[in-house]
Amino acid sequence: MKKMLGTGALLLLIIYLLPVGYRVYAGGSGTGGAKDMLSVHAEMDESSGNGEENGNVNGNGAAAVGGSGTAGGALPASGQVSGSDTGNPYDNINNAGTGVQAGASGTGWGAGGTSSVWSTAGTTGSVRTGSVQSGGAQGGGSAGLAAGVDINSEGREVAAGGEIAVLTGGEVRTMPLETYVEGVVAAEISPDFPEEAIRAQAVAARTYAVYKAKAGRPMQHRDADVCDDYTHCAAYIDLAAAASGRWGEDAGTNTGIIRKAVQDTAGEIVTKDREPIVAVFHAASAARTESAKDIWGTDIPYLQSVASPGGSACSKYEGTVRMTFDEFRAKIRESYPEADLSGDPKRWFSASTRSGAGSVIVCTMGGVQVRGTDLRTVLGLNSANFSLTIDENSISFHTVGYGHGVGLSQYGAKYLAEQGSTYQDILTHYYTGTEIAKMSA
Repeated sequence: MKKMLGTGALLLLIIYLLPVGYRVYAGGSGTGGAKDMLSVHAEMDESSGNGEENGNVNGNGAAAVGGSGTAGGALPASGQVSGSDTGNPYDNINNAGTGVQAGASGTGWGAGGTSSVWSTAGTTGSVRTGSVQSGGAQGGGSAGLAAGVDINSEGREVAAGGEIAVLTGGEVRTMPLETYVEGVVAAEISPDFPEEAIRAQAVAARTYAVYKAKAGRPMQHRDADVCDDYTHCAAYIDLAAAASGRWGEDAGTNTGIIRKAVQDTAGEIVTKDREPIVAVFHAASAARTESAKDIWGTDIPYLQSVASPGGSACSKYEGTVRMTFDEFRAKIRESYPEADLSGDPKRWFSASTRSGAGSVIVCTMGGVQVRGTDLRTVLGLNSANFSLTIDENSISFHTVGYGHGVGLSQYGAKYLAEQGSTYQDILTHYYTGTEIAKMSA
């Protein structure tokens, strides 16, 4: 351990959850993500020192996409609604072979349990990719794994120019799909963003809604295709309400910006093999986005890790959550009562596995394996890309990125648009191997 002494110095224990490149089991090494004993460095510090969501594989040939944790992004000056990671990843969408199953939110993986072991998707049976909770650049929200929610109805195709049933404000409203997309865009992204980034958001929101409708209505809103709860579906606000209640003197301008982005892309969705994709999004990733496999355990061909510059423009790109040891124990014991958090706090964390993009996939805490996304939810972290600092009185989590990190990064889209990329370029960059297609009439 490296020690640096100074006047009034405070002994800090910095625990780095391993960088990518190693998988070590009791000294052995291999390929893949990083799994190793946590590097421990003690330093003397002169000060006491002290932001969405989506899926995993969930048993018996059913792949569940569901996320956990808070997501969202910086609140623009004009003000927006709170959102989470992107649309919503843990809804119950159960379309044969491609649907999503979600369920009650929880910190455990699979049927609300606390096991950190993921099963693999079976070769038969429906694939439950769980609806994804993404999160807008507008605010923070929480996304969690949904487990075991029943589907109330068969899915249906939404035609271009068609309608969608939305549970909003406690009642079901049937409205044109494009009107709904306007409301999601108003809730999820700042009208101050470049036009091409807003267009990309419009197409992603439309795609996700069409996907959800096709997957079937869940029991949570059996009379509606989607709802306005960002922890279950996507954030939504009536465009007129946004104009009158949030934008003030910019209401006319912002309304026009959003309407134009939706109209310019009317009827366009992102597809893979002629099917609408699970178009998840989040506020800001680190240098690269995360793959669905690393975050949710399901390998989705179009949700791979890709370069994503521009995330640092998000005000919550980096964040720190600090708590006393007693506060930490209380939070952890609610979800992981079997974790042994006695003795020296610097021994609480040991092995960890990181994704190539930096998020903690699994760590061992108090002798219990914990998913990084689950720990993110329990502790209210901005992302699962975190490192730890332990001093004599507290534990701190430093995060990079805002949201689950999978799919479209809103601040990445902003950056690419500023560099001259079109919305088509942006979408096909973040959703690997996809195409932009017009919906059938």
